[in-house]
Amino acid sequence: MSRPPKPTYKTTNWHAYNQALRQRGSLTVWFDPLMQWEAVPSGRRGRQQAYSDAAIQACLTIKVLFGLPLRQATGFVASLLELSGLGWAVPDFSTLSRRQKTLEVVIPFRGSKGPLDLLVDSTGIKVEGEGEWHTRKHGGSKRRVWRKIHLGIDEETLEIRAVEVTSSNVGDVEPVNATGSNEPARDAAGPACPDPSGRGDRHGHGRRCLRHAGLP
Repeated sequence: MSRPPKPTYKTTNWHAYNQALRQRGSLTVWFDPLMQWEAVPSGRRGRQQAYSDAAIQACLTIKVLFGLPLRQATGFVASLLELSGLGWAVPDFSTLSRRQKTLEVVIPFRGSKGPLDLLVDSTGIKVEGEGEWHTRKHGGSKRRVWRKIHLGIDEETLEIRAVEVTSSNVGDVEPVNATGSNEPARDAAGPACPDPSGRGDRHGHGRRCLRHAGLP
């Protein structure tokens, strides 16, 4: 049986295509001038902290985002603050190294003003077992453990609003039903999902859209 011919695609909107490729390299970093960069005195005896948790988290976010060592991250943040016209001091690398051990990470989000349209999708991650190349070359062991990550994404802002990690045999609709919505899960393309198990396709990559989810 012959294979179907491979489809070919021809780009016709070159202006929009080139603009999209340029936009991939665009970078904008905002620092809120009203944020509390310096630490507030605790009122307790002893040396006070010089930088707030928000300042430490901002520096460590830049470090993780760009994959920089601590010293290079402090230099990068100092350059950004200078370009922004903010006269804030930058924590040194030893302060970042010490504070990151006990830092309580705060992830802000914007609450929805009304009913929330939640896009629900899932993907699998392997937590135990050989890599794919080793499995194809030498054969993998029988003990291969997978986990399933269910993500709930706000359709309007594209923010991740819910995360659930389950075993690989849990369908997509089961975590959705746990949100307390009184409406059925619907396929993102339109009609309601007819599969009662909610397992999507055979690879487990089903995509659902939950209307009026009971999330803040």
